[in-house]
Amino acid sequence: MIAVFVFTCMWAFSFVGKGTPFIRTPNKVLPYVDKGLELVDGSIVYDLGSGDGRILFYLKDKHPKVEFVGIEKKMFPFMISVFRNFIRKVGGRGTIKLIKKDFFDYDLSNATHLVMYIYPNDMDDILTKFDKEIKAGVRMVSVSFKFTNKKPKAEIDLERDGKYQNARHLYLYDF
Repeated sequence: MIAVFVFTCMWAFSFVGKGTPFIRTPNKVLPYVDKGLELVDGSIVYDLGSGDGRILFYLKDKHPKVEFVGIEKKMFPFMISVFRNFIRKVGGRGTIKLIKKDFFDYDLSNATHLVMYIYPNDMDDILTKFDKEIKAGVRMVSVSFKFTNKKPKAEIDLERDGKYQNARHLYLYDF
């Protein structure tokens, strides 16, 4: 009973504070993220605001020779991803690196690929960080939201028309 209470409190507090709340990426979107990233062996993928790790775990199964790093600052989704990573390790499947931190405070200079599902206000704020830190040739996939000051290389309509469905578009960027 105490565990349920703690779990519920952590979930509720994941919506409090600055930044994007924890919103799960629908499973139907994951193959499109994979295709948009165009990963190759040796790639280094960062998921900024990685939530429960859903995107990275999916990608790790498809690309075992790629390094995956999830950065999440909210405790509830971070703990879910840590638990999922532990289960993968016990099961002998590839794990990902998980960091509990604000992605604005983490060095992204070795990234070859980026994935984000964050709100527009954070999108525009992080563009300045990208201009300073990431190297030329980095591919980025943004779920649902695009930069206001940078044109995407491509926009993919995911044909998700439900009134309350999230993740209706992917935006692809090359830096």
